[in-house]
Amino acid sequence: MVSPRKKNRFYKKKWIVFFDRTLVVCGIFLLGVFRPDYVVIVSYFFTIPYLVLTRRTNLLNHLMIASAMAAAWMIIANSQYEYDATFLRFHNLSLYPLFAWAIGLFGVYLLYFHFEHLLRWRGYLHKVSLLTLLYVPLLIGVETLTYHVFHIMNTYTTSYPGLPLCDCIHAPIAMQIAYLAMGPLFFTVCLLFGLEHPFMGAKKRLSR
Repeated sequence: MVSPRKKNRFYKKKWIVFFDRTLVVCGIFLLGVFRPDYVVIVSYFFTIPYLVLTRRTNLLNHLMIASAMAAAWMIIANSQYEYDATFLRFHNLSLYPLFAWAIGLFGVYLLYFHFEHLLRWRGYLHKVSLLTLLYVPLLIGVETLTYHVFHIMNTYTTSYPGLPLCDCIHAPIAMQIAYLAMGPLFFTVCLLFGLEHPFMGAKKRLSR
């Protein structure tokens, strides 16, 4: 017979999975409803109290790393971005791709960790492969949707050919490779910093 405590944990986790997926999907589609720069910035700052309310404050470390990687990328590639003139900027830094990368990388991990238990006893290659299987289709799907349906375009690189079939991520080849590599790189950096699955810490404490 399943104890009430285990039942509560099970239903609580189910609701967290539901809310996580719903928020990611809503965040993507709101890009086509409101100004995209507002959407990604509000989504980013909404994530912080959301993690506190769902008692997953250890995930704030992952958000910090996603933010640091987004900032590093924008320092390198800021000159390659040019969006609508009304989009917010800070000292010539385009805020839309900055916050989009930060919340995007974190959002993929938010979806990934609900599946990580399937690979609990597997090594790095299995885990990064799972992350990549989530990240690449989601990246291409979002880029295709925002470019062809929402018409959010980086006008600086539109003259470059996009990826085959989807005709998205119009950018130099090196930039396209960087886009595809950002997810696995983010995951690897999190592991190097010793950031574990959000529920693993609790399990370890209970087992002591």
